[in-house]
Amino acid sequence: MVATSSTEQFRDAISAAGLTPPDEIFADGQLHRFSTNGRHDDDSGWYVFYGDGIPAGAFGCWRSGLHMRWCAKADDDMTAAERKAHRQRTKAMQLQREAEQAQVQQQAREVAALAWTAAAPAIDHDYLTRKGINVYGVKRSGRLLLIPMRDISGTLHSLQTIAPDGTKRFQPDGRVKGCYHAIGKPDGLLIVCEGYATGASIHVATGHAVAVAFNAGNLRAVAEALRGKHPALKIIIAADDDARTPGNPGLRKAIEAARAVGGYLTKPDFGNDRQDGATDFNDLHQMVGADAVRACIEAAELVESTPMLEELREVDARPATPEVVLLNGADLEPEPVRWLWPDWLALGKLHILAGAPGQGKTTIALAFAATVTMGGHWPDASRSEAGSILIWSGEDDPADTLLPRLLAAGADRARCYFVGGTRIDGEVQSFDPARDMGALEAQARRIGGIKLLIVDPVVSAVAGDSHKNTEVRRALQPLVDLASRLDAAVLGISHFSKGGAGSDPASRVVGSIAFSAVARVVLVAAKVKGDDDEQDRWILARGKSNIGPDDGGFEYHIEQSEPIPGIRASHIAWGKPVAGSARDLLTESEADTGQGGDSSARAEAKEFLIQLLKDGATPTKHVQAEAKAAGIAWRTVRRASDALGIKKYRLQGAWYWDLPNLAMQLGQDGQRLNGGQVGALRGQHAPSGVVGVEAHAEKSEVF
Repeated sequence: MVATSSTEQFRDAISAAGLTPPDEIFADGQLHRFSTNGRHDDDSGWYVFYGDGIPAGAFGCWRSGLHMRWCAKADDDMTAAERKAHRQRTKAMQLQREAEQAQVQQQAREVAALAWTAAAPAIDHDYLTRKGINVYGVKRSGRLLLIPMRDISGTLHSLQTIAPDGTKRFQPDGRVKGCYHAIGKPDGLLIVCEGYATGASIHVATGHAVAVAFNAGNLRAVAEALRGKHPALKIIIAADDDARTPGNPGLRKAIEAARAVGGYLTKPDFGNDRQDGATDFNDLHQMVGADAVRACIEAAELVESTPMLEELREVDARPATPEVVLLNGADLEPEPVRWLWPDWLALGKLHILAGAPGQGKTTIALAFAATVTMGGHWPDASRSEAGSILIWSGEDDPADTLLPRLLAAGADRARCYFVGGTRIDGEVQSFDPARDMGALEAQARRIGGIKLLIVDPVVSAVAGDSHKNTEVRRALQPLVDLASRLDAAVLGISHFSKGGAGSDPASRVVGSIAFSAVARVVLVAAKVKGDDDEQDRWILARGKSNIGPDDGGFEYHIEQSEPIPGIRASHIAWGKPVAGSARDLLTESEADTGQGGDSSARAEAKEFLIQLLKDGATPTKHVQAEAKAAGIAWRTVRRASDALGIKKYRLQGAWYWDLPNLAMQLGQDGQRLNGGQVGALRGQHAPSGVVGVEAHAEKSEVF
């Protein structure tokens, strides 16, 4: 059912986020609480909703930490005034949320204080008995064990409850980050661990003070808070060894905490007889005894010198068990496509610029680059975001070709970077896009502000067969990922394959169709022959776009200039916009310029055959040898023979080619025939005994 009002749309957004929306939504701009799980005693949900002007709001859940914003109108569709008002509202909602969070946590502190005051000392408890630990500053409320959660000033913020079966829960809305439970008093040494049972075992085994951080994610916050209060203390992080959990989060978070405070690191050593489920120092205490716990603590090393770092690296190096990552739509914030050149070049996306040879594709790409470096205007007069550009070219020299063309286009040379090679073991080798993409990204990040990356030709990024769909997709993915991570537009330059005139331009990119499929935008460049009194013109058009309009284009001309005395270079002069699809524009271009059905290669092959066969039938092997010597592809020769109507026949075990209407072909091809040639033509007849060839009709011999 489609929501009919902004209020219903806002309600649907709350529901889509996985929360149970309130029965009634007030559009008064105030923060309201509601149950997010349908229970009457729950009020961890909150929302703020404005119904006037452009309806907008925010909502979330204190328990899960969810926080989302909603607006009835996209940011790009707003006027400047509307956008300003919306941002003011967003700021106001943020302040309300922060104020409410402070109030909620204050209420949680009050509830915790009341519960703690009313609780009785924990003389015994099933959990304590099962874990074999003593009571250290904890209480009991009915069946629940209460662990206080305090900050470094001693303020009680919340409580952790532990049921007899070991189920642990935090108090709703209570603060966790930076809070801990203290066991003992520091005497030059302090140990930080995760759980209460772990801390109790460490304390009874060593006598040292322990800070219980409650979970691995809170280890660093607690360690940093304590380091700030006790800068001279030796801090040991006692890690849980989650060796059977992918990535070992217990050890990983412990290393992170130890590094943050310049601390020491240790973990339980279970030896070769480790039982399933054994991860922490309480498990070691129960399995082996207090001496084993004390030995591990005494063996703690500075985090940067411990062998556990190498152990974790080995964990990272192991082939991980594949785990499919699913994203729920409710967890995503819809985002508009961000454009470097609106509807033509998108940030974070791969583009292809293709065309026949001689269309100025590289010069066009350099015109784009120059526009970016100076924050100039695009052909449609829109202004580009200024930034740096990065070029790898396997075809043109940066010093004598690329930089002069950039300067001719007005580029800021200080923002132009060229890939000169890759240094391996002190030796500079040729850059290999298929191998060196990671090193390229590292350099791009050092530069910063890269907005356009040009790869010429893009086929160089493919180490395998560029005509195989799977290999091309696999090879282009690092380039796609690089565009996303750098937030830059990547433009790959390519050629058109031969033939295919009149077909979809995107399908004519040389190599596998995957080049066009992976790219979000395919641009095409073509030359159109002008009328009798007009100059030829070039056209840049959109051949395909998955993220915007896919038609229209701009005229352009290639001009020469002298950006530096003595240095001449070509540059693009943009003309008026043109309408129509790229397919129509290229069909017109090919029809006018001879790039269509009768291509220049085929015309050359026809001329070759006419000259070769003018003296009569010729053995096929001789035709093949002469074609090879002339550098003409055999496939092109065969197509030209079909166009000329050449007869092929077999005689005495050998095949021959003959052109019976040679006089007509010579006339059509502008050849001047003299009487001797005509006489020779009249005298040409197929040899007797020819298989599968009709006798030449007399009309065919008459010029």
